[in-house]
Amino acid sequence: MKTQDVQIAGRDHPATGTGVDWRILAVWTGIGTIATLFVFTAIIGAFIPPLVVFAVLYGVGVWLTRKGGRAGPIMLAVLSLLFVASNAPFVVPALAVPASTVDFVMSGLLMVLALTNFVAAIAALRSASTGARAGLVGRASVVLMLLVIVVAVIGRLTYDSPPAQTGDVEIATQDFEFSSDVIQADGGEVSVFIDNKDSALHTFTVEELDVDVAVPGGSTARVTFDAAAGSYEFICLPHESEMKGTLEVR
Repeated sequence: MKTQDVQIAGRDHPATGTGVDWRILAVWTGIGTIATLFVFTAIIGAFIPPLVVFAVLYGVGVWLTRKGGRAGPIMLAVLSLLFVASNAPFVVPALAVPASTVDFVMSGLLMVLALTNFVAAIAALRSASTGARAGLVGRASVVLMLLVIVVAVIGRLTYDSPPAQTGDVEIATQDFEFSSDVIQADGGEVSVFIDNKDSALHTFTVEELDVDVAVPGGSTARVTFDAAAGSYEFICLPHESEMKGTLEVR
């Protein structure tokens, strides 16, 4: 078998014959990102304009990268960097709760794909070679994505949804809304039972009382805390603009 010499960053390296180069890796991870964004949107049943915009722009970047030249890889690199930075406030809480399967898996897959896409796009600007490095990065990203799925499965299997108890203040989350804008409780020790009917992760957070409990998608959670008489705002941290209400303690 003949070995073809490829010029990489001013040095000669032999091609391995794997057929994988940085540009191909950038294209496939871009396509993977688009597919994951649409699957995530379909599963949670909510139209999220920024995610759709990213998906469309990724499509343009992939098309330009396939055509050749530098515009495509530059666009993908910038998009991936912006995607990671802009979604970090949502991804970090999601990755902290493996039991919330949809959020954890989709967030993990998207971060792996976006970071791999960024690396591949930057490398494609420097070299169009095939070889072990592009193949190694591609295989490593696949392993990381499989690891994300395994951790999510373990998290779901080990999470025990608590039942409501007598005297609990009960509230549910569905369609990215709390079931009630106002809940009431007697002063002293307060117990709140939250039933998350969405597939997305939600929280029951009362910042004034230092209360912050994560409720995995399709699961329940229960939190007990002390509260003096007064009115307190409760929110869902990942979706604060849409999900908030008032806890009135008598």
